[in-house]
Amino acid sequence: MNEATVEFIAILVTIAGLLGWLLKQVISYFIKSATEKSEYIEKLVSQNQENTTNFVNTINHQRTLDREMQDKHLTVIRELRDEMHVSNEVNSKVLGLLKEKS
Repeated sequence: MNEATVEFIAILVTIAGLLGWLLKQVISYFIKSATEKSEYIEKLVSQNQENTTNFVNTINHQRTLDREMQDKHLTVIRELRDEMHVSNEVNSKVLGLLKEKS
């Protein structure tokens, strides 16, 4: 083999090695990038699930408070109705007594 052929083969091997190294670096970069994006998406999904759970818990708690308040309102309305009934009876008796005295 002559010297030019050896140099050509050496250059060809060097270029092939560099291309292989470059290809490895590019593939590694895309794999790392895809992994980082996947982890970021997983974190977002996890945070979204937690936010959804907290939102549902807040809504359920508020609905419970609303039901309790509604029960209190109904109780007060019933008591008011009973008091008005008693007041009407007392007023009727007072009016009856006043009519009798007149």
